[in-house]
Amino acid sequence: MSSPPPVPLKPGQQYTVTIEKFAHGGAGFALVDSVPVFVSGAIPGQTVMIVVTKKREAYAEAKVEKVVKRSKDEILPKCAHFGSCGGCVWQHLSYNKQIQYKEDIVRETLEHLTPADPAVRKALPGRVLKILPSPQVFNYRNKLELTFGYGTMRHEDLPATSKSQKQKRIYFDENPGLGFHMQGEWSTILPITECHLYDEQLPALLADINRFMRETGLPVYNPKTHRGMLRQLLLRRGEHTGEQMIAFIVQARKKELEPLFQKFMRFAGRPHLASLMIIEHLGLNDKPEHPKVHTLVGQPFIRERLFDLTFDISPFSFFQTNTYATEKLYAAIAQAADLSGRDTILDAYCGMGTIGQYLARFCEKVVGIESHPTAVEDALKSAGQNRIGNISFYKGKAEQVLNQQLKAGGKYAFNTIIVDPPRVGLHPQALDAVITHRPEKIVYVSCNTATFARDLGVLLKAGYDLRTVQPVDMFPHTAHIELVSLLSRR
Repeated sequence: MSSPPPVPLKPGQQYTVTIEKFAHGGAGFALVDSVPVFVSGAIPGQTVMIVVTKKREAYAEAKVEKVVKRSKDEILPKCAHFGSCGGCVWQHLSYNKQIQYKEDIVRETLEHLTPADPAVRKALPGRVLKILPSPQVFNYRNKLELTFGYGTMRHEDLPATSKSQKQKRIYFDENPGLGFHMQGEWSTILPITECHLYDEQLPALLADINRFMRETGLPVYNPKTHRGMLRQLLLRRGEHTGEQMIAFIVQARKKELEPLFQKFMRFAGRPHLASLMIIEHLGLNDKPEHPKVHTLVGQPFIRERLFDLTFDISPFSFFQTNTYATEKLYAAIAQAADLSGRDTILDAYCGMGTIGQYLARFCEKVVGIESHPTAVEDALKSAGQNRIGNISFYKGKAEQVLNQQLKAGGKYAFNTIIVDPPRVGLHPQALDAVITHRPEKIVYVSCNTATFARDLGVLLKAGYDLRTVQPVDMFPHTAHIELVSLLSRR
């Protein structure tokens, strides 16, 4: 007698599974009745009770309800907030295992997601080099963004007094705090007292800010009502210089703020403080679009070094968040590019030009492309400060600049093109333009292995071979992986 067919997976169903491995993105992988299930918060070797949260056509997603059996690789997390804040997903996994799994994820993602012939895909994992670990496992971040807010959004709905009137909801701004948004929660925060990814002085600063909130009574911003003053706290630090930045982002104009500046000056005496700022943010989005900066101490930036280069880092500058690992990353880019003094290179998606400025010493000319105007301003300023005369920058989207000012057959013939796109990967028109330039080498820096695999398929069909893929761990305790990949023209 044949066994009955398995019950189709549906949201809300519970199962007990053993996690086999990590999938791309860092979720644990298990099979339920031959259906792949991606389990957030689980690690290989654990036996867990899960509840299905989403069912897709070919797979399901689930979350952990209970750990039935721990993994042999499981360790005690360092942070009191682990499991709640969502910033670190692998802090309960030994670091050697973290980087081993990251290397495995890169190999598996390239083999399974690259759109190429099976024989070609099968050879791709062999191009992956041993991952470069982060020099610091904790306290590696040079930037931290926290949110002023409320742990709960208690409210009361008042009945409408007439048919034409809408029901009114009143929010009670209770127990304000400072912390992180939990995953999927944009209106509330998890108040924190520590974060071991930033520097060791953070707990003392957080305690001081909480005292400041209680003593001053300054209202905390409520994203539901858009009332309140204190919105965000932005911290930056220079690993090599020791300089510290504290920036309070507030919903208030200068006229309201001026009487309060002295209250914020209580933070002026903190060790190594080089910049204390109040930044006006009157918009509804999380990120200020037109911030007005009031500098109370020092300059509206801090200084940091990469190798022998110096950069001014303003509150919203794009600068890699793990300084020591960034130097490893850039050294890997230089090794992959293997430049000569006669080479002209393109640095697309260049940000504030840090990669190009480092590589300028190895080649004849560097040309950068960046769409954000302030990043281009930072790039021009720092290139001047670092006395680099063989670099220039074009402002605009890569797909537009590469098809207009820097189109193939024009002013420059690029021997090597370096691309460092955002997580979505290369814009199709930018990818086509890179191929049209026909550089001898392409160095693709990626923070998303899946979109790199997608773009790699196009480059392979266009006549390029993948030579090496160098993973670099920039973000210990998270699933994020950085890649430096070298492709050469056949």
